[in-house]
Amino acid sequence: MGELGRGARDVGLMALVLAGALGAVTGSGVAQEPAALAAPAERPLTLQLAVRERGWVALRLQGTSGRTVRLTERLAGGAELAVADLTLAGETTGRRRAVPWRCDRLDRTLVATAVAADGRQERAEATVRTAACPRRIALERAAGRAGRGLTIRLLDRWGVGDYAADVCAAPRGSRLRCRSVRFAVGVRRRVVRLAASRPGRYRVRVRTDFGQRTDTSALVRRAGGRFRLLATGDSMIQIIDSFLAQRLRGKGARVVSDAHISTGITKPALLDWVRHAAGTARSVRPDVTVMFIGANDGFNLKRPDGSAAGCCSGPWVDAYARRVRTMMRSYLRSGNGRLYWLLLPTPRGASFQPVFRGVNAAIEQAARDFDASEVRLLDLRRTFTPGGRFRPKHRQADGVHFTTSGASITASLILRALRQDGYIK
Repeated sequence: MGELGRGARDVGLMALVLAGALGAVTGSGVAQEPAALAAPAERPLTLQLAVRERGWVALRLQGTSGRTVRLTERLAGGAELAVADLTLAGETTGRRRAVPWRCDRLDRTLVATAVAADGRQERAEATVRTAACPRRIALERAAGRAGRGLTIRLLDRWGVGDYAADVCAAPRGSRLRCRSVRFAVGVRRRVVRLAASRPGRYRVRVRTDFGQRTDTSALVRRAGGRFRLLATGDSMIQIIDSFLAQRLRGKGARVVSDAHISTGITKPALLDWVRHAAGTARSVRPDVTVMFIGANDGFNLKRPDGSAAGCCSGPWVDAYARRVRTMMRSYLRSGNGRLYWLLLPTPRGASFQPVFRGVNAAIEQAARDFDASEVRLLDLRRTFTPGGRFRPKHRQADGVHFTTSGASITASLILRALRQDGYIK
């Protein structure tokens, strides 16, 4: 082919390239749109629901990118409640918090509606079940001082808010006085303050508009904030009481020590602890009592019919629990006291272990008759003998009594409980 032929061919190729890039030219000189800009392919509309976070229903929408989707909730009877209008950003759109849980509707059915390119209506729906509400609202703290009022802190475990509640309180034996409060949308915690003119144990009740009712009690301390702490028991309380007196100095507390070596609840001939507890409660009038006893127990106890119950049988545990229950009632002083009872950590000697297990079982049985705001058990097994494993560095040579370091740790656990209950800062 000659030079002229090759030139004509190159011009023709150039024309084809330009035509492909610009598109065909009409008679008016306007280029047609390239095929790459054509409308996106239609994708079916789908909806998925899930519960991934407490208090919220999550959703996932799939469909044609850029399409607007109306989201509604189907109610009982078929009515639909508007939720939101969403635009699909890409083929998939998700919302971690689409709708909050509700106590009056546990089965949640959401419906997604969109209009396709050809004008037809697309619909997709899904249903998910959420948790019920019996324990949704928790009373995190209830405490106060006479004249300054009673402070009650409420927690919405769901964290979604949007409910009302009546919060009530009164001294025991008096009529409840209530205040209505509302949790705004998204409010997780709310502090409510009620009047409290005199010290003592108060009844507290919270009733929500979705039907939950919670009853507890709270201790209102003296106006000055000072309190008397009685540290009592057998030789196990020794050293611990000294640490308490030392560390509570300057914190408004007067510590009274009442340790009786070698005594036990099953040894009334040496010291009748049931009678002694009643007398000490009357004379000392403690606001707080810390009790640690049981290492010397294991002797037979009488059943209600007068027969003997040997350690550490079921009847023996029941008899021991009856005595502990009476002592607890004495130290609580008709609602004016707070009691911390220490459970025995596992001893090193195998012969002592059945006795310690029986004592702890009886104390736990007796405590079930009281509110947690009245009697609080401090389980030293978790600290010193977790899983039954004995840690010798905190115990003396007998494998029972604490060393100085063990007593110091125990005193710290008691101080932490006092701080949690509002006695000290």
